[in-house]
Amino acid sequence: MNNPIVAALFPRTDIVHVTPVMAKEWLNRNTHNRALRSSKVAEFARDIEAGNWAMNGETIKFDINGVLLDGQHRLSAIVKADTSVDLLIVTGLDPATQHTMDAGAKRTTADAFKLKDEKHTALLAAIVRRVWAWERGDHKLSMNLAPTITEAQDFLNANPALRRSAEIASRVRNQFKYAPASTTGVAHFLFNRISPDDTAWFFTRLADGAELSAGHPILTLRKRLLSDSEGARKVSDHSQLATLIRAWNAMRAGQKPTHFKPIATQDAPMPMPK
Repeated sequence: MNNPIVAALFPRTDIVHVTPVMAKEWLNRNTHNRALRSSKVAEFARDIEAGNWAMNGETIKFDINGVLLDGQHRLSAIVKADTSVDLLIVTGLDPATQHTMDAGAKRTTADAFKLKDEKHTALLAAIVRRVWAWERGDHKLSMNLAPTITEAQDFLNANPALRRSAEIASRVRNQFKYAPASTTGVAHFLFNRISPDDTAWFFTRLADGAELSAGHPILTLRKRLLSDSEGARKVSDHSQLATLIRAWNAMRAGQKPTHFKPIATQDAPMPMPK
């Protein structure tokens, strides 16, 4: 089937090798749809360009009049990636069925990790997303750029130490409930690349608070995290990670800070772990 926009009187399905030219033509039939999300198009395009796009049974849908009902993000990604892919096409649908499409629960990265029998799946997914963004320059964890499920799985496979970071973050949170688990996991991963021995001691002491003299950076950090948890305003991931990094840098430099001031705005620079 080369032209699914021809009116069809009943539903039919076909596997079509969709080219960028075809995708662009079909998008001209996208006359009644939700707003296009450019971030989702970019995610799909990266998977297509990387050869990670799989025909998984999800369909591009047209109604009986040839109007595109579902699939605008996938078709736009084909155009953006300038790469052809095989897609399952359904034609001849009742126009009234559009409101029932995409109504199911979206599979998350945590769901995908669970299917792979990973542990701490929700926490692991959060840490993977943040470290992936950090590696791409998003040091403020704005999460304006997020990995696709395939990218997240590939990143985890390339950085298996992330699993250990999730385990440590969960353990620290169980002992010291004021430690934010996802940012603690990010910090553990970043610090461990610098000094595994110092990292082990840092997070053990963060969890139990033992062996810390007055003015020790980890003791000051624990007080800051406790204060943050009692405040009326939610502290951003950006500010929490900055506080963890400052405590780490102070410990490594032998300093004794009396307090760590939280970052007030997203525009404030992020310190780099040393």
